[in-house]
Amino acid sequence: MSENIKRRAKILTEIALFSAISGIGAMIPIPSPIGSIALDSFPGYFMALWRGKIEGALVCAIGHLLSAIRAGFPLGLLHIAIALLMAIVGLTIAIIKNKYGITMGLIGGIILNTIGVIIVVPVLGWGAIIVITPILFLASLINAIIAGIIYKILVKIYVK
Repeated sequence: MSENIKRRAKILTEIALFSAISGIGAMIPIPSPIGSIALDSFPGYFMALWRGKIEGALVCAIGHLLSAIRAGFPLGLLHIAIALLMAIVGLTIAIIKNKYGITMGLIGGIILNTIGVIIVVPVLGWGAIIVITPILFLASLINAIIAGIIYKILVKIYVK
């Protein structure tokens, strides 16, 4: 088997593994009116740091869809737009991390994820933004901290 095929298989396996971990994180919701805010994002944030843009984007999007499924799709098809937003969050984390470092990458992801709450305005209205924004910020912050800790530990283990 060629090295390129082995490398691709390893990355695909990591995407599947961290998507499954997102599913576990989706089972740990953060109390909110929506119900789909959970610890589903840290594996995607981690993959954006660890492997890069595409891998992070995929795991972030899959993680949100798993969380939405667990919550019963409370926002209907709007969850597809939110999954696309989460993919962009994963891309953003990887791009900023490569240019400015891990902390700035995660901060960029937190900011984008938090201001992305504007997507729910057509369904929930502007009043809901006041309630949801702090919860979404806290959830994104927690997910980012977990991802950053796991990343730092694995870098110490694997990069010597």
